[in-house]
Amino acid sequence: GFCQAGKDLRLVSLCMEQIDIPAGFLLVGAKSPSLPEHILVCAVDKRFLPDDHGKNALLGFSGNCIGCGERGFRYFTEFSNHINLKLTTQPKKQKHLKYYLVRSSQGVLSKGPLICWKG
Repeated sequence: GFCQAGKDLRLVSLCMEQIDIPAGFLLVGAKSPSLPEHILVCAVDKRFLPDDHGKNALLGFSGNCIGCGERGFRYFTEFSNHINLKLTTQPKKQKHLKYYLVRSSQGVLSKGPLICWKG
């Protein structure tokens, strides 16, 4: 649940934090097979996520580490290594980026709707 710089990325730890993300990015939750009980918080360029119908996601990836603030990850493989997603298979963003994260009216960040990946 920690990035390479040792910063905590678990939703349970970050749910009350104010997280600054660049315009055009969304907070999403990633699931790691080695930490099934935890959701890891990631900032991802929304152009690389599907629309409401599961379509129109650009190929590729653009993400930032919200733990240490490192920006500009262009490959999901590189990003998954940085956030220590311990993967047993070839990393595919569709398999591991699972949820949109939403903030409640009380300001608590929590698991939102599933990301609808099609095809």
